Amino acid sequence: MRKILRGMLPIAVAVAVTGAGVPVQAAKPAVETHIDEGIFTLDGLPCDGFIVEEETISERVRFTTFFDQSGEPVKVVAHANFSGILRNPLTGVELRDHSVFTETEDVVDGTVTVSGPSFHYVQKGSGQIYAEVGHKITMGFGGPVLFQAGQDDFVVTGEKGICDLLS
Repeated sequence: MRKILRGMLPIAVAVAVTGAGVPVQAAKPAVETHIDEGIFTLDGLPCDGFIVEEETISERVRFTTFFDQSGEPVKVVAHANFSGILRNPLTGVELRDHSVFTETEDVVDGTVTVSGPSFHYVQKGSGQIYAEVGHKITMGFGGPVLFQAGQDDFVVTGEKGICDLLS
Protein backbone atom coordinates (compact mmCIF):
# COMPACT_ATOMS: atom_id res chain seq x y z
CA MET A 1 0.00 0.00 0.00
CA ARG A 2 1.17 3.51 -0.59
CA LYS A 3 3.17 5.21 2.05
CA ILE A 4 0.88 8.15 1.25
CA LEU A 5 0.92 10.50 4.18
CA ARG A 6 0.81 7.88 6.88
CA GLY A 7 4.57 8.13 7.22
CA MET A 8 4.83 11.88 6.75
CA LEU A 9 2.12 13.16 9.11
CA PRO A 10 3.87 11.96 12.28
CA ILE A 11 7.08 13.58 11.01
CA ALA A 12 5.26 16.84 10.30
CA VAL A 13 3.76 16.77 13.81
CA ALA A 14 7.16 16.02 15.36
CA VAL A 15 8.83 18.86 13.47
CA ALA A 16 6.02 21.22 14.39
CA VAL A 17 6.14 20.19 18.06
CA THR A 18 9.93 20.54 18.17
CA GLY A 19 9.60 24.07 16.84
CA ALA A 20 6.74 24.78 19.22
CA GLY A 21 9.00 25.82 22.09
CA VAL A 22 7.87 29.39 21.58
CA PRO A 23 5.64 31.59 23.71
CA VAL A 24 1.91 30.84 23.93
CA GLN A 25 0.98 33.78 21.69
CA ALA A 26 2.85 32.07 18.82
CA ALA A 27 0.12 29.50 18.15
CA LYS A 28 0.38 30.27 14.44
CA PRO A 29 0.06 27.19 12.17
CA ALA A 30 3.29 25.57 10.96
CA VAL A 31 3.48 24.92 7.21
CA GLU A 32 5.84 22.59 5.35
CA THR A 33 5.89 21.80 1.65
CA HIS A 34 7.44 18.68 0.12
CA ILE A 35 7.99 18.44 -3.63
CA ASP A 36 8.88 15.22 -5.48
CA GLU A 37 10.10 13.35 -2.39
CA GLY A 38 8.48 9.98 -3.08
CA ILE A 39 5.82 10.21 -0.38
CA PHE A 40 3.37 8.34 -2.62
CA THR A 41 5.49 5.43 -3.82
CA LEU A 42 4.05 1.92 -3.57
CA ASP A 43 7.32 0.42 -2.34
CA GLY A 44 7.14 -2.39 -4.90
CA LEU A 45 3.58 -3.66 -4.49
CA PRO A 46 3.94 -7.43 -4.92
CA CYS A 47 1.57 -8.99 -7.41
CA ASP A 48 1.44 -12.62 -8.48
CA GLY A 49 4.39 -12.97 -10.88
CA PHE A 50 5.57 -9.33 -10.91
CA ILE A 51 6.26 -6.30 -8.75
CA VAL A 52 4.47 -3.05 -9.63
CA GLU A 53 6.73 -0.18 -10.58
CA GLU A 54 5.59 3.35 -9.83
CA GLU A 55 7.00 6.36 -11.62
CA THR A 56 6.39 9.72 -10.00
CA ILE A 57 5.88 12.45 -12.58
CA SER A 58 5.15 15.19 -10.06
CA GLU A 59 4.23 15.44 -6.43
CA ARG A 60 3.54 18.33 -4.08
CA VAL A 61 2.36 17.90 -0.50
CA ARG A 62 1.72 20.81 1.87
CA PHE A 63 1.36 20.04 5.58
CA THR A 64 -0.25 22.58 7.90
CA THR A 65 -0.16 21.86 11.63
CA PHE A 66 -2.57 23.76 13.87
CA PHE A 67 -1.92 24.25 17.60
CA ASP A 68 -3.98 25.02 20.67
CA GLN A 69 -3.14 27.86 23.12
CA SER A 70 -0.60 25.69 24.93
CA GLY A 71 1.26 24.92 21.70
CA GLU A 72 0.08 21.33 21.35
CA PRO A 73 -0.86 20.13 17.84
CA VAL A 74 -4.61 19.64 17.44
CA LYS A 75 -4.95 19.15 13.68
CA VAL A 76 -2.65 18.32 10.76
CA VAL A 77 -3.89 19.00 7.25
CA ALA A 78 -2.07 17.62 4.22
CA HIS A 79 -3.02 18.81 0.77
CA ALA A 80 -1.56 16.54 -1.90
CA ASN A 81 -1.25 16.78 -5.65
CA PHE A 82 0.26 13.66 -7.23
CA SER A 83 0.74 12.53 -10.80
CA GLY A 84 2.35 9.21 -11.62
CA ILE A 85 2.28 5.93 -13.52
CA LEU A 86 1.86 2.37 -12.23
CA ARG A 87 3.46 -0.18 -14.53
CA ASN A 88 3.77 -3.94 -14.90
CA PRO A 89 7.45 -4.24 -15.92
CA LEU A 90 6.85 -7.59 -17.64
CA THR A 91 3.94 -6.59 -19.90
CA GLY A 92 4.25 -2.80 -20.04
CA VAL A 93 0.60 -2.38 -18.98
CA GLU A 94 0.24 1.06 -17.36
CA LEU A 95 -2.24 2.93 -15.20
CA ARG A 96 -1.99 6.70 -14.89
CA ASP A 97 -2.77 8.28 -11.54
CA HIS A 98 -3.60 11.92 -10.87
CA SER A 99 -4.77 12.47 -7.34
CA VAL A 100 -5.55 15.79 -5.65
CA PHE A 101 -6.89 15.37 -2.14
CA THR A 102 -6.86 16.73 1.38
CA GLU A 103 -6.16 14.49 4.36
CA THR A 104 -6.94 15.87 7.82
CA GLU A 105 -5.84 14.25 11.05
CA ASP A 106 -7.78 15.43 14.09
CA VAL A 107 -5.16 14.80 16.76
CA VAL A 108 -7.67 15.34 19.56
CA ASP A 109 -10.36 12.82 18.54
CA GLY A 110 -8.09 10.48 16.54
CA THR A 111 -10.01 10.63 13.27
CA VAL A 112 -8.59 10.97 9.77
CA THR A 113 -10.67 12.53 6.99
CA VAL A 114 -9.77 12.21 3.31
CA SER A 115 -11.60 14.37 0.77
CA GLY A 116 -11.03 14.05 -2.97
CA PRO A 117 -9.52 11.33 -5.14
CA SER A 118 -6.73 9.61 -3.20
CA PHE A 119 -6.52 6.91 -5.91
CA HIS A 120 -7.57 7.72 -9.45
CA TYR A 121 -6.26 5.17 -11.97
CA VAL A 122 -6.93 5.77 -15.64
CA GLN A 123 -6.10 3.39 -18.49
CA LYS A 124 -5.55 4.76 -21.99
CA GLY A 125 -8.66 4.13 -24.06
CA SER A 126 -10.75 3.05 -21.06
CA GLY A 127 -10.86 6.08 -18.77
CA GLN A 128 -11.11 5.72 -15.00
CA ILE A 129 -10.96 2.07 -14.02
CA TYR A 130 -10.09 2.17 -10.31
CA ALA A 131 -10.69 4.92 -7.78
CA GLU A 132 -11.00 5.95 -4.17
CA VAL A 133 -12.83 9.26 -4.34
CA GLY A 134 -15.25 11.26 -2.26
CA HIS A 135 -15.19 11.80 1.48
CA LYS A 136 -14.03 9.19 3.98
CA ILE A 137 -13.56 9.36 7.76
CA THR A 138 -11.63 6.65 9.59
CA MET A 139 -10.59 6.10 13.18
CA GLY A 140 -6.86 6.65 12.84
CA PHE A 141 -4.84 5.81 9.73
CA GLY A 142 -6.16 2.60 8.21
CA GLY A 143 -8.63 2.11 11.04
CA PRO A 144 -12.34 1.36 10.84
CA VAL A 145 -14.38 3.48 8.44
CA LEU A 146 -16.80 5.74 10.34
CA PHE A 147 -18.28 7.43 7.26
CA GLN A 148 -17.87 7.10 3.51
CA ALA A 149 -19.43 8.87 0.56
CA GLY A 150 -18.17 8.11 -2.93
CA GLN A 151 -16.55 5.30 -4.88
CA ASP A 152 -13.96 3.16 -3.08
CA ASP A 153 -12.60 0.32 -5.20
CA PHE A 154 -9.76 -0.20 -2.75
CA VAL A 155 -12.18 -1.28 0.00
CA VAL A 156 -13.80 -3.73 -2.43
CA THR A 157 -10.71 -5.30 -4.04
CA GLY A 158 -7.69 -4.04 -2.11
CA GLU A 159 -4.26 -4.31 -3.65
CA LYS A 160 -5.35 -7.42 -5.57
CA GLY A 161 -7.60 -5.19 -7.68
CA ILE A 162 -4.59 -3.09 -8.72
CA CYS A 163 -2.61 -6.24 -9.54
CA ASP A 164 -5.48 -7.63 -11.63
CA LEU A 165 -5.71 -4.40 -13.64
CA LEU A 166 -1.98 -4.52 -14.41
CA SER A 167 -1.87 -8.22 -15.34
